[in-house]
Amino acid sequence: MIYNTEQKVNETSTINNCKDEVLFNSDTLTKVISYLPSVDVLNLALTCTKFSTSKCILSTTVTLEQSLIEKSTYIVVQDLATEEQLAALPHYDGDSSLADYHYLQLLREPLTFDQLVGGAEYVNSDDKTCVINSSEWDWDTAFSNNIMRAGKHYATFQAQNLGDPSVLTGVMRPGQSNENTRGNPLRPEFYKNFSQVGMSYGGDEDKNNIFCCLYNTNNGYCHIRQVGSSNTNTEGMESMSSDGEIGMLLDLDEGTLSVYKNGQNLGVMKSGLAGPYCWLASMYRGSRVTIKREMIPPN
Repeated sequence: MIYNTEQKVNETSTINNCKDEVLFNSDTLTKVISYLPSVDVLNLALTCTKFSTSKCILSTTVTLEQSLIEKSTYIVVQDLATEEQLAALPHYDGDSSLADYHYLQLLREPLTFDQLVGGAEYVNSDDKTCVINSSEWDWDTAFSNNIMRAGKHYATFQAQNLGDPSVLTGVMRPGQSNENTRGNPLRPEFYKNFSQVGMSYGGDEDKNNIFCCLYNTNNGYCHIRQVGSSNTNTEGMESMSSDGEIGMLLDLDEGTLSVYKNGQNLGVMKSGLAGPYCWLASMYRGSRVTIKREMIPPN
């Protein structure tokens, strides 16, 4: 049988379309996405016209029809996330399934101390979960870049070599420190070289001006730093006089921060909080702290 050129072109086009249907269906893409970091998924969406992206990823314009990659990413998020993780995904106007996937990956990663302030050091250079203050400065701080904006989050801080005044653990507004930043967030000198991240997610952070909220292992106080005011101390919680584990439960649905001592719930330390926040530990000389993400404890 002899084919003319037009027939060959049509057959080739039909074969390629069949291949597209096989290679680029949502089931295949969903499996591929589940193995990729979120940044690679975004690059894929931006570089391949077959997958495309809706305008809501590239601009503030929201389209009614999602792209293939957005639909597939949405399925991945629903399949991988637990109920607690889904509840912790922030949902704001303009967010896409890619944004949810990126945030979900952060929730599934181990917590680390990503920024060290002053003389704080990693005990092991290959392990960013454990830090120590071995400098001549009284206080040094380490905090995580993992930002919490919604839902419930629970972390434990294994504190060692507790003394007077020991260790402070809790939450603070996310931001960026430079090499000259020293001290802890309760002191004015901390802010001279610290820049808060400019965030506006629905205005929740404007409902209060609490920059940081910390539990003091030495006396059980709740230390609060409010922007534009001095420290305020609230007595109430138990102290920790020896090495032990501090658990912190941040519930951004209820706006509360609760503290646990060696697994025992000591109650709500502070209410009226609204995200975004990140975890931190501020250590006195000689103290070390290990941070770990944990499952939400039962009520």
